[in-house]
Amino acid sequence: MKHLLILLAAVTLAACSSNPTKAPYAGENEGLVIFAADIEVRGDTELEYDFMFTVEEVTTGEQHRLRMPVVENQPYAVMGRLAPGEYRFVKREDVRRDARGIRLFEIEGEFSVEAGHVTLPKHVMVEKKLFTRKVDITDLDSDAAEVLFLSDILTDETYEGWSLLRPAE
Repeated sequence: MKHLLILLAAVTLAACSSNPTKAPYAGENEGLVIFAADIEVRGDTELEYDFMFTVEEVTTGEQHRLRMPVVENQPYAVMGRLAPGEYRFVKREDVRRDARGIRLFEIEGEFSVEAGHVTLPKHVMVEKKLFTRKVDITDLDSDAAEVLFLSDILTDETYEGWSLLRPAE
């Protein structure tokens, strides 16, 4: 019993003395991919789809699927974390939140990921009305990415310590 108490005390002290991470992504060896977003819902309706993106690492051909939920009135949508490397978009799936359907779409573009950096390769615009839904995904230029990063993303304490990865020009 005495040994169990000593072990429990040691585990408790070790847990209390570890350095807490300021943000869920900070200090990890991955990068974060975020899209700029304009999500607008009009009338008596709600968003019914999230997005699933398949990306391929250019050098290895390894594919990754990342779910990106969209939220009304938030200027960005988090696609997810990836290991450092060069990637290209393979496809986009619009996944109904009630799991009753998927729509497939093509998407083009390449982007880079570096550890500890945020990559902002695209802008997603969703306009949802009662009987219609319009989605446009376009490239995001580096100036717009920097403004979004500095004014909205970096001011969220979740992303404290992250840097913006600016594309080579």
